[in-house]
Amino acid sequence: MAYLSTPNTHYRIFLKAFHKFGRLSTAVDTVLNGPEISRLHALVEWDGHYWFLRDLSKNGVWVNGQPITPNKLHPLSKGDHISFSHQHNTTFIAENIDPPRDLLVPYIKEDARSVDDVEPILLENYHFLPSEESPETIVFYDTAERSWMCETLNDSNPFKLSDGELLEFSHRQWQLLKGAANEEQETIAITDNPHNELCYIFNISPDEELTELTVSNRSRSFNCEARSHHYLTALLARYKGEDLKNQVPESQQGWRSVEQLTKDIGLSETHVNIQIHRARKQLSDLLQSEGMVPPLLIERKRGRVRLAVKDYQVIKGNNLEVDSRQLM
Repeated sequence: MAYLSTPNTHYRIFLKAFHKFGRLSTAVDTVLNGPEISRLHALVEWDGHYWFLRDLSKNGVWVNGQPITPNKLHPLSKGDHISFSHQHNTTFIAENIDPPRDLLVPYIKEDARSVDDVEPILLENYHFLPSEESPETIVFYDTAERSWMCETLNDSNPFKLSDGELLEFSHRQWQLLKGAANEEQETIAITDNPHNELCYIFNISPDEELTELTVSNRSRSFNCEARSHHYLTALLARYKGEDLKNQVPESQQGWRSVEQLTKDIGLSETHVNIQIHRARKQLSDLLQSEGMVPPLLIERKRGRVRLAVKDYQVIKGNNLEVDSRQLM
């Protein structure tokens, strides 16, 4: 979460992996005003290990009171004082030089007279915002779309988030800053291990009060333990298995309306939405911690949902109800 700060204020400039400074607002990430500032004045770049500063201007860039060589990479160190020309009245301090991150930062209007000290949200892969206990908005990274997605509990249609896009929750606006993403580097660095060999095994107690999930491949198993949201996912597996038995085409297998799901599971639509996201989040967190590409698990489309994975079993007590591999 690298950033530059200005003395005596809370204002921080969070750095992107390729961060442009200058006077031309349509072409830079941070606008610097003043006749001495070039349209594209300087770049701060992350090379995967270190931060560097490059002077592209006519009037120079100073670090710790000394001009740097134009158009040459100058390494940045923590605590460096940066001035974009001798005449510019603001000095920036390299207060944090950690690797770049994707963030949600509190949105500050240009004419704001003060800056509060609300911390940014470092984006990992799946977020209930403002909290998992009282979610208003869900933000998650879709590895297939290679994009951050957003979904509100009032509108279950996810949409892609663009760099700089505004979201509102907790009675304030937040702005997406895609700091880590550039043309060469993906936002989330995870190994491209295939996940299509994973099998999802749902164990439902005879009274259907308890559901456990185990995710396994040829080499190991991941115990997701008992969670209330596993019953919802197991129900989706039952739907899909039923369609598979009836030879419904794969593209149509398992789709059920949210209305039917709410009736079958006995929860409100809001609680169904929360459980869907909790199921996705648990699996995403688990597999990503193992360096694996997490699947979507549950798909949504125009008021309908279905289990997204292909290999699954549903076991109730000692009875194997569904085994997708045998059915296929």
